[in-house]
Amino acid sequence: MIDVLKEQIVDSENQTVFIAHGDCLEEAKEVGGLINASIKVKDLFYSYIGPVIGSHSGPGTIAVFFMGKERE
Repeated sequence: MIDVLKEQIVDSENQTVFIAHGDCLEEAKEVGGLINASIKVKDLFYSYIGPVIGSHSGPGTIAVFFMGKERE
């Protein structure tokens, strides 16, 4: 996830990156720490994954949202 973010993010220093998690805030914060160690971003926000996606992906899911060059 971090490699894709670094390759695809546009204007990282002016972007807010969102990290959603399936009841695993500590792991999501680890991902946030890796992002902060790799590139400079304006801000990071953490949130729960919603019930529809969460019911299909389950606990432990982590997703990173950002504006990128293209969809993958």
